[in-house]
Amino acid sequence: MSSPLRRTVRGMRDLLPEEAEHMRLIEMEAREVARLYGYREVITPLIEHYELLAAKIGEENRKRMYVFEDLGGRRVALRPEFTASIARLVSTKMVAEPKPIRLFSVGSLYRYDEPQFGRYREFWQANYELIGSSRPEADAEILSLSNDLLKKTGLEDYYFKVGHVGVLRGILSEEGVKEAEQNRIMQLLDKKMQDEALNILKKQASERCLETLRRLFKVSGREWSRVIKEMNASVEGYEEASSAVENLEAILNLTSDAKMDLNVRVEAGFARGLEYYTGMIFEVYVPGMDIALGGGGRYDRLIELFGGGPTPASGVALGIDRIMLAVKGRRPGWTPTWEGLRVLVLPVNEEVKGKAMELSSRLREKGVTVEVEVMGRRVSRALSDASRRRVTHVVIIGPKELREGKVVLRDMKNKEQRTVTVDEVADMLEGLQSGSSRISL
Repeated sequence: MSSPLRRTVRGMRDLLPEEAEHMRLIEMEAREVARLYGYREVITPLIEHYELLAAKIGEENRKRMYVFEDLGGRRVALRPEFTASIARLVSTKMVAEPKPIRLFSVGSLYRYDEPQFGRYREFWQANYELIGSSRPEADAEILSLSNDLLKKTGLEDYYFKVGHVGVLRGILSEEGVKEAEQNRIMQLLDKKMQDEALNILKKQASERCLETLRRLFKVSGREWSRVIKEMNASVEGYEEASSAVENLEAILNLTSDAKMDLNVRVEAGFARGLEYYTGMIFEVYVPGMDIALGGGGRYDRLIELFGGGPTPASGVALGIDRIMLAVKGRRPGWTPTWEGLRVLVLPVNEEVKGKAMELSSRLREKGVTVEVEVMGRRVSRALSDASRRRVTHVVIIGPKELREGKVVLRDMKNKEQRTVTVDEVADMLEGLQSGSSRISL
């Protein structure tokens, strides 16, 4: 076994430069979506009190939390998701904020999952929360911004698996099933263990309830209007469940009226492991990956649980690293496209190294990305290395040219070079920089 000094902790990863660039690109797109929709960023602690994070995350997720006692004897945990922290923030420091409140968060999260493709113990998410509205428009907006972000990454064949936890909970509540048992059943349904869920209910629910659930578990499809009709027929006589189906239909009608062009698969028996959901829920998938790229839904009671007033809310968390894996899987050999400048300042000998560093500083002040040759290579070797590292322009500083106040500017793409004054090269590169963007997907 290799030394701990030579390997990462199990479930953690090193991200090499191109992977990190790709992750940051997706994060940049996530921030742009937040800006376009009016979501303001908040930053919450990586470590929270265990009781906060464990309150409604679900039994399976509670078992996977990184929990420890700090030096003050407090039981704390690494955050496994963002929503509990956002709910705490809203219920304490944002009580007087006018509604709706639109909040965006991005960062790393931690769960002690079994490492496998797309599932690590440290992962990254972009999180959006719309707080204060109970209307279908809020849920439709969450679906819309999720769709917009995924489109920006270049993915095309993703689809939304959509359901409504109020349908299942409505049936169970009318049957008198207690919340703790409902949570247990939802955990089983989240793991697609439908028979086990029904077995639990056999001792406490009517045959009508069991038959209704059996029918619902078979109701799914991409023609959502047909699926909604089948759901309505299945839950007839269960008032709360019928209202939930109507709510889901209203949300999907809005996405259709708004021409969002969502690829939707509605599943009547769909559940998620998080216990705080109260309404529409969804996850996003791409073919060939059996893990969700993200998911979310409505949670109308979580903020109240943390001491705030009754506050409806809806949100989504999209996996930045999972989206990266999906994009790379569909675009083998993908590398970030650098559309901006990368300049190398190359002194030809020891005599002009100071001038090389001086010019580099001047270019950086103008916003140009600049490297200085620090390996002592000859010009030909340095140019070859610069080409491999996607340098776009090289400024060659030689003593002869410098005595005339000039340098050589080489365009690495066209393999052309010319001699210009120091002032000219600074202005030229600044102009090229202002006319280009940084990097793109």
